[in-house]
Amino acid sequence: TVWTKIGCGWCEDVTDLLRQRGLAFEERVVTGNRALMEEMVRKSGQTKAPVVEIDGHLLVDTDADEVERYLRGVARA
Repeated sequence: TVWTKIGCGWCEDVTDLLRQRGLAFEERVVTGNRALMEEMVRKSGQTKAPVVEIDGHLLVDTDADEVERYLRGVARA
């Protein structure tokens, strides 16, 4: 799951990375959606996007480089 905001370059980079890797994900756009924003804040503890959840692990206020590093680490495990 990826929580994103409209016009957020970091959000676009993360979703592009996941698409390029062929990974299925659900994008939840929080801009203008109070329920999704509250969900993101409840899970992450803050309002900055993107927030990525992979198999229960949260990457908060992240970027594509951090997501890539996490995915590489999971692949090695």
